[in-house]
Amino acid sequence: MTSSAAQQKAQMLNAKLETAARDMLDDIERNHLRKMARTAYSCVVSCYDKAGATGSPESLDHCAQSCQVPHQQANHHVQNEIAQFQNRLNRSMQECQDKARDVMKPGYENDARKMQQVEDTLLACISQTVDSHIRLLKPMRERILTQLK
Repeated sequence: MTSSAAQQKAQMLNAKLETAARDMLDDIERNHLRKMARTAYSCVVSCYDKAGATGSPESLDHCAQSCQVPHQQANHHVQNEIAQFQNRLNRSMQECQDKARDVMKPGYENDARKMQQVEDTLLACISQTVDSHIRLLKPMRERILTQLK
């Protein structure tokens, strides 16, 4: 893309997707992961209470580590979902770049009208990709929440 208007449009589309993803992930973190973290920390406190001054360091460590497992697994699952989503988004964006390249022909870079067509092709693809990936956030959220139960 060469025009600043096209770059601005692409940035707006990126911000739209980032906002939707951030809102979904913030909701999961606030309403689910924090509760799991609180439970884990409470469990660790109870490990210390049970061990008192006489419990072995090994049993205390084992108890504390066991308390953290559910929260760690939940975070791991969320991170895997995010990584898969990001990989899929990257592949789709690369496909948009490929489509724009396919439209490009020798001499287009010197023709403003032809370059506008290339930019329009790219922006239409990016817009469609953003919209489809925003729609993918709901099933992703459902998969994460199912795993967190």
